[in-house]
Amino acid sequence: MNEIRTAAIFSYVTIFCTFVVSIVYTPFMIRILGQEEYGLYSLMMVLIGYFSILDLGFGNAIVRYISRNRALGDKNSEAELNGFFLKLFILIGLIAIGIGVILYSQVDNIFGGSLSDHQLGKVKMMIIFMTISLAVQFPLSVFSSILQAYERFIFIKLVSLIQVIIQPITMLIFLLQGADSVTLIGIVAVYNTLFILVDALICMKILDVKFTFTNSNQNLLKEICLYAFFIFVTVIVDKIYWQTDQLLLGILKGTVDVAIYAIAIQIVMIFMSLALAISNLYLPRISILVTQEDGLMHINHLFKKVGSIQFLIVGYVMGGFILFGKDFIALWVGKEFLQVYYIVLIIMIPFTVDLIQNLGLSVLKAKNLFRFRTILLICIALLNLMLSIPAIKYFGLLGTASITALSLLVGNGVIMNVYYHKKLKLDIKGFWLNISKLMIALFSSTITMKLLLFIFNPNITWVSLISYIILYGILLFLTLFVFGINAQQRKTLIHVAKSKIPNLLTRKVERE
Repeated sequence: MNEIRTAAIFSYVTIFCTFVVSIVYTPFMIRILGQEEYGLYSLMMVLIGYFSILDLGFGNAIVRYISRNRALGDKNSEAELNGFFLKLFILIGLIAIGIGVILYSQVDNIFGGSLSDHQLGKVKMMIIFMTISLAVQFPLSVFSSILQAYERFIFIKLVSLIQVIIQPITMLIFLLQGADSVTLIGIVAVYNTLFILVDALICMKILDVKFTFTNSNQNLLKEICLYAFFIFVTVIVDKIYWQTDQLLLGILKGTVDVAIYAIAIQIVMIFMSLALAISNLYLPRISILVTQEDGLMHINHLFKKVGSIQFLIVGYVMGGFILFGKDFIALWVGKEFLQVYYIVLIIMIPFTVDLIQNLGLSVLKAKNLFRFRTILLICIALLNLMLSIPAIKYFGLLGTASITALSLLVGNGVIMNVYYHKKLKLDIKGFWLNISKLMIALFSSTITMKLLLFIFNPNITWVSLISYIILYGILLFLTLFVFGINAQQRKTLIHVAKSKIPNLLTRKVERE
């Protein structure tokens, strides 16, 4: 648990640094590149994201099956699994090259209606960088998944933190020297390859991971392939939700609309990472719990506990964005991006339901019960895709955001809650009872803060914005103390504060 707790801290430090880097770096990037060039860069990042579906769900399968095998302690079987996955991902790397060649040849046909000849030439060059780097990254990604299976979360999060810091610094240095979007994509490709190579070295030199390229258990391989297939389809669904809108905007509208939507999705992704920072760490642990007789009791406890923590985090961010988001965007990237505020809110509110229950996905993966969710979400995602095209044509950015939000609410929210209750036997009623108490505190503090802003009508600057966000946090804490926890929890919290704080102060005095 100490590994998970420390890794969670690193995750939030990484998210905080990502947010700070975005605040500082993105405006510079937009001003230096210009809105159209930034839109071109964002469009290529979407295409790179689409290549990740070639993982085919096997990255997640590595974590699940090697974690389960570690619990059994069969080293020979683990070596066979490692060998199977490595061969598979080498093949995927070759497929990536083939797709890259086809995509390069079709650039004019796909984007010729919305991009200039100069932009089309840049897109072709970026596809070359992207294809070469992904062909190398796919085989090496096996080692990253093995590190997760071995629960080396601290190292994983530390490496991620380092990349979050040094990659934008490098990009900024090149931007100041006149670099364009092609150079930036090249930097992304180089750093992604280097950091995943570090994972491989750790696996080989420290964990002493072994590979055997013979596969004796054919039934297990069939089970793995079936499991990975449903994860793969879910990844496709995620791409439809989060990246297809940008691709469609690039084809139907142009790079300016892509730039606006990209900023909105960047904020939504940070919002999502706040919740996933905790729940993603529990898949190896839940994979073990599902094999135990009393595992459901522990899983339900984790489900409610982690969900409450996630709600406090994402709820505070959502409330803060409702209150200060418009001012934040105006200060950050300029008033020409104010549509970002409405796009983010439209998506953020229904998405919260899915985020605070994300541990349920880990339970589905651990129990290999992903089929229903996969079939459900692929149907909704395809409907989302079909509706997004006319929505973009007639209502633009807000239209496609609304379609995405409705899909999230119906599929990930309503229907999946019924499934969690009926099939997984998760305590959904108890979960939402816990959340409802926290929701009252969140609603009360948000309304109070809104009234204060209305009464005083302050002039918002960066300094005042940060001050009001801190004040909102204090208000939320106080309302949580009054409404969000029961009397026993309140007494325990007061007792801990009375006993711990004086001890800490005493130790500080003794050291001085």
